[in-house]
Amino acid sequence: MIRRLAERSGLRDGALRTALSRACTAGSLAAQDGRYRLGPLSLEEAAAARALLARTRGYVLGVVLEGEAADLPGLRELFARFGFRPLQRSVWVGARTVEDHIGPALRQAGFDGSVVVFQADEVDAAARARLARLWRLEDRAAELRGFHRRLFEHLTEAGIAATEAAWRCVEAAPVWYRVAVQEEPPFPLDLRGDDYPLEPLNAAWAAHLQAMTSELVALWSSEAT
Repeated sequence: MIRRLAERSGLRDGALRTALSRACTAGSLAAQDGRYRLGPLSLEEAAAARALLARTRGYVLGVVLEGEAADLPGLRELFARFGFRPLQRSVWVGARTVEDHIGPALRQAGFDGSVVVFQADEVDAAARARLARLWRLEDRAAELRGFHRRLFEHLTEAGIAATEAAWRCVEAAPVWYRVAVQEEPPFPLDLRGDDYPLEPLNAAWAAHLQAMTSELVALWSSEAT
């Protein structure tokens, strides 16, 4: 299946082997008994995506205490790694999740004495607008709507054969995952308006895969023989 996908993209065997080797070196893939599976980097990204799906209503504020001899560059890197954005120099804001991730990370890094973490249920409308700008949510919504349109123009192009339609699903799956999951900003759930286009995109993608089940099974069977 990997080789056929590479052929459809115009990649020769040598280029494919180089790409797979680099992915293993980077940790995106791991090779075992001639087969490839997700590597540690991909598993870490998947865990971060699951945490994002577990967002709950509300906000988390991290306040850096004045006068503490903290490693400020290290704090900034840690907050950014967990999807927080700077509200001002000493205050960072992020999404609330089912499990507390930032607290244990701060303690493990030795920053728990330099930062106070607050849970906030809501903010006023002016603050929500400002926070939405921190995560560039208007740009993100426009990107998702454009991707939704282009994706289904490609998947449902008139006149393509059933096998080609199945191949397009296979090729589109990692692109959908990158756009809809990996690139989804970790903003607080409260900032998402009723017209935020991620759920319609995901619902349409799931419905299309369901409708293509028989064609995808036939494609997998033909490649496995």
